[in-house]
Amino acid sequence: MRAGWRCDIGLRAILPILLIGSSLFTDGQAQSKGSSKRTSTAVFMRSETQGTISVSFVSAPDGAALGGGNSGQRTLDLGTVSNASGATTANVQVQKFSGRFVVSTKFGLNIQDGSQHSTTATVLAALATPDTAFTYRLDGITLAIAPQLLQGQARIGPTIEHTLEIDVPTSLTEKNSQLHNAIIFQVIPN
Repeated sequence: MRAGWRCDIGLRAILPILLIGSSLFTDGQAQSKGSSKRTSTAVFMRSETQGTISVSFVSAPDGAALGGGNSGQRTLDLGTVSNASGATTANVQVQKFSGRFVVSTKFGLNIQDGSQHSTTATVLAALATPDTAFTYRLDGITLAIAPQLLQGQARIGPTIEHTLEIDVPTSLTEKNSQLHNAIIFQVIPN
Protein backbone atom coordinates (compact mmCIF):
# COMPACT_ATOMS: atom_id res chain seq x y z
CA MET A 1 0.00 0.00 0.00
CA ARG A 2 1.41 3.39 -0.97
CA ALA A 3 1.63 6.26 1.47
CA GLY A 4 -1.39 8.55 1.34
CA TRP A 5 -3.88 5.80 0.37
CA ARG A 6 -6.67 5.00 2.74
CA CYS A 7 -9.40 2.39 2.90
CA ASP A 8 -12.84 3.36 4.26
CA ILE A 9 -15.18 0.57 5.26
CA GLY A 10 -18.73 1.59 6.04
CA LEU A 11 -20.92 -0.58 8.24
CA ARG A 12 -24.18 -1.46 6.53
CA ALA A 13 -27.04 -2.98 8.42
CA ILE A 14 -30.39 -4.23 7.21
CA LEU A 15 -32.90 -3.58 9.96
CA PRO A 16 -35.75 -6.04 10.23
CA ILE A 17 -37.94 -5.85 13.33
CA LEU A 18 -41.13 -7.72 14.02
CA LEU A 19 -43.75 -5.76 15.92
CA ILE A 20 -46.65 -7.71 17.32
CA GLY A 21 -49.63 -6.04 18.87
CA SER A 22 -52.11 -7.84 21.01
CA SER A 23 -54.75 -6.83 23.42
CA LEU A 24 -55.39 -8.45 26.75
CA PHE A 25 -58.89 -8.58 28.14
CA THR A 26 -58.57 -8.98 31.87
CA ASP A 27 -61.50 -10.65 33.54
CA GLY A 28 -59.28 -12.78 35.73
CA GLN A 29 -57.51 -14.39 32.78
CA ALA A 30 -54.77 -12.95 30.56
CA GLN A 31 -55.04 -13.88 26.91
CA SER A 32 -52.13 -14.81 24.69
CA LYS A 33 -49.94 -12.74 22.40
CA GLY A 34 -49.60 -13.16 18.60
CA SER A 35 -47.17 -15.30 16.65
CA SER A 36 -43.95 -14.11 15.04
CA LYS A 37 -42.41 -14.17 11.58
CA ARG A 38 -38.90 -13.10 10.61
CA THR A 39 -37.37 -11.50 7.57
CA SER A 40 -34.14 -9.77 6.69
CA THR A 41 -35.53 -6.67 4.97
CA ALA A 42 -38.69 -5.39 6.64
CA VAL A 43 -40.49 -4.91 9.91
CA PHE A 44 -43.62 -7.03 10.07
CA MET A 45 -46.38 -5.73 12.27
CA ARG A 46 -49.29 -7.89 13.27
CA SER A 47 -52.17 -7.35 15.62
CA GLU A 48 -54.78 -9.65 17.08
CA THR A 49 -58.12 -8.98 18.64
CA GLN A 50 -58.83 -10.47 22.05
CA GLY A 51 -62.12 -9.63 23.74
CA THR A 52 -63.46 -6.26 22.62
CA ILE A 53 -60.11 -4.44 22.31
CA SER A 54 -58.42 -4.34 18.91
CA VAL A 55 -54.96 -3.04 18.05
CA SER A 56 -53.66 -1.93 14.65
CA PHE A 57 -50.46 -0.39 13.32
CA VAL A 58 -50.75 2.66 11.05
CA SER A 59 -48.30 4.85 9.15
CA ALA A 60 -47.07 7.98 10.89
CA PRO A 61 -46.90 11.07 8.63
CA ASP A 62 -43.16 11.42 9.33
CA GLY A 63 -42.35 7.70 9.71
CA ALA A 64 -41.31 4.93 7.37
CA ALA A 65 -44.21 3.83 5.19
CA LEU A 66 -46.29 0.82 6.14
CA GLY A 67 -47.09 -1.52 3.29
CA GLY A 68 -48.95 -4.74 2.76
CA GLY A 69 -52.49 -5.84 3.56
CA ASN A 70 -54.97 -4.82 6.23
CA SER A 71 -54.06 -2.78 9.32
CA GLY A 72 -53.51 -5.96 11.32
CA GLN A 73 -50.77 -7.33 9.01
CA ARG A 74 -48.52 -4.70 7.49
CA THR A 75 -44.80 -4.18 7.01
CA LEU A 76 -42.51 -1.33 8.05
CA ASP A 77 -39.47 -1.34 5.76
CA LEU A 78 -36.46 0.35 7.34
CA GLY A 79 -34.27 -0.57 4.37
CA THR A 80 -30.48 -0.66 4.45
CA VAL A 81 -28.63 1.76 6.68
CA SER A 82 -24.99 2.55 7.14
CA ASN A 83 -22.88 4.64 9.48
CA ALA A 84 -21.14 6.16 6.47
CA SER A 85 -24.07 6.92 4.15
CA GLY A 86 -27.13 6.91 6.42
CA ALA A 87 -30.52 5.47 5.46
CA THR A 88 -31.83 4.63 2.00
CA THR A 89 -35.51 4.65 3.05
CA ALA A 90 -37.58 7.84 3.40
CA ASN A 91 -38.37 8.94 6.97
CA VAL A 92 -35.74 6.66 8.50
CA GLN A 93 -33.15 8.73 10.35
CA VAL A 94 -29.56 7.88 11.27
CA GLN A 95 -27.70 9.77 13.99
CA LYS A 96 -23.97 9.20 14.41
CA PHE A 97 -22.30 8.98 17.82
CA SER A 98 -18.91 7.82 19.01
CA GLY A 99 -18.84 4.02 18.68
CA ARG A 100 -22.46 3.67 17.51
CA PHE A 101 -25.20 5.04 15.33
CA VAL A 102 -28.93 5.23 16.04
CA VAL A 103 -31.57 4.32 13.47
CA SER A 104 -35.04 5.70 14.14
CA THR A 105 -38.50 6.04 12.63
CA LYS A 106 -42.07 6.62 13.76
CA PHE A 107 -45.25 4.57 13.48
CA GLY A 108 -48.77 4.78 14.86
CA LEU A 109 -50.63 2.43 17.17
CA ASN A 110 -54.41 2.57 17.15
CA ILE A 111 -56.46 1.00 19.96
CA GLN A 112 -60.23 0.50 19.65
CA ASP A 113 -62.79 -0.87 22.11
CA GLY A 114 -65.83 -2.32 20.34
CA SER A 115 -67.82 -2.47 23.59
CA GLN A 116 -66.92 1.14 24.48
CA HIS A 117 -66.47 0.12 28.14
CA SER A 118 -62.93 1.53 28.36
CA THR A 119 -61.61 4.98 27.51
CA THR A 120 -57.95 4.29 28.33
CA ALA A 121 -55.55 1.36 28.17
CA THR A 122 -52.14 0.41 29.48
CA VAL A 123 -49.57 -0.17 26.70
CA LEU A 124 -46.53 -2.37 27.39
CA ALA A 125 -43.77 -3.52 25.03
CA ALA A 126 -41.07 -6.19 25.25
CA LEU A 127 -38.41 -7.83 23.12
CA ALA A 128 -39.24 -11.38 22.09
CA THR A 129 -35.65 -12.53 22.67
CA PRO A 130 -32.66 -10.99 24.47
CA ASP A 131 -30.28 -9.06 22.22
CA THR A 132 -26.78 -8.21 23.38
CA ALA A 133 -25.65 -6.48 20.17
CA PHE A 134 -28.41 -3.89 19.71
CA THR A 135 -30.34 -1.61 22.07
CA TYR A 136 -34.01 -1.04 21.25
CA ARG A 137 -36.00 1.93 22.55
CA LEU A 138 -39.62 2.92 22.14
CA ASP A 139 -40.39 6.51 23.09
CA GLY A 140 -37.04 6.66 24.92
CA ILE A 141 -37.77 3.55 27.03
CA THR A 142 -35.17 0.79 26.69
CA LEU A 143 -36.80 -2.52 25.86
CA ALA A 144 -35.97 -5.87 27.46
CA ILE A 145 -37.61 -9.30 27.44
CA ALA A 146 -39.72 -8.25 30.43
CA PRO A 147 -42.60 -5.95 29.38
CA GLN A 148 -41.86 -2.25 29.87
CA LEU A 149 -44.57 0.34 30.50
CA LEU A 150 -44.95 2.72 27.53
CA GLN A 151 -48.18 4.40 28.57
CA GLY A 152 -50.32 3.87 31.64
CA GLN A 153 -53.33 5.83 30.37
CA ALA A 154 -53.26 5.65 26.55
CA ARG A 155 -56.48 7.05 25.10
CA ILE A 156 -58.58 4.55 23.19
CA GLY A 157 -59.66 5.84 19.78
CA PRO A 158 -57.01 8.26 18.51
CA THR A 159 -53.82 6.97 16.90
CA ILE A 160 -50.82 7.19 19.23
CA GLU A 161 -47.49 7.92 17.53
CA HIS A 162 -44.43 6.03 18.78
CA THR A 163 -40.73 6.42 17.99
CA LEU A 164 -38.59 3.31 17.50
CA GLU A 165 -34.84 3.76 17.99
CA ILE A 166 -32.21 1.07 17.48
CA ASP A 167 -28.61 1.57 18.64
CA VAL A 168 -26.16 -0.13 16.26
CA PRO A 169 -22.54 -0.47 17.47
CA THR A 170 -20.01 0.54 14.79
CA SER A 171 -17.90 -2.46 15.85
CA LEU A 172 -20.34 -4.78 14.09
CA THR A 173 -19.51 -6.00 10.61
CA GLU A 174 -21.95 -6.33 7.73
CA LYS A 175 -21.97 -10.08 8.36
CA ASN A 176 -23.10 -9.85 12.02
CA SER A 177 -25.25 -6.70 11.85
CA GLN A 178 -28.55 -8.32 10.88
CA LEU A 179 -31.40 -7.80 13.34
CA HIS A 180 -33.55 -10.81 14.15
CA ASN A 181 -35.91 -9.89 16.94
CA ALA A 182 -39.49 -8.94 17.62
CA ILE A 183 -41.18 -6.26 19.69
CA ILE A 184 -44.34 -7.48 21.37
CA PHE A 185 -47.00 -4.97 22.39
CA GLN A 186 -49.53 -5.72 25.10
CA VAL A 187 -52.60 -3.53 25.47
CA ILE A 188 -54.74 -3.89 28.59
CA PRO A 189 -57.96 -1.88 28.98
CA ASN A 190 -58.12 0.16 32.20
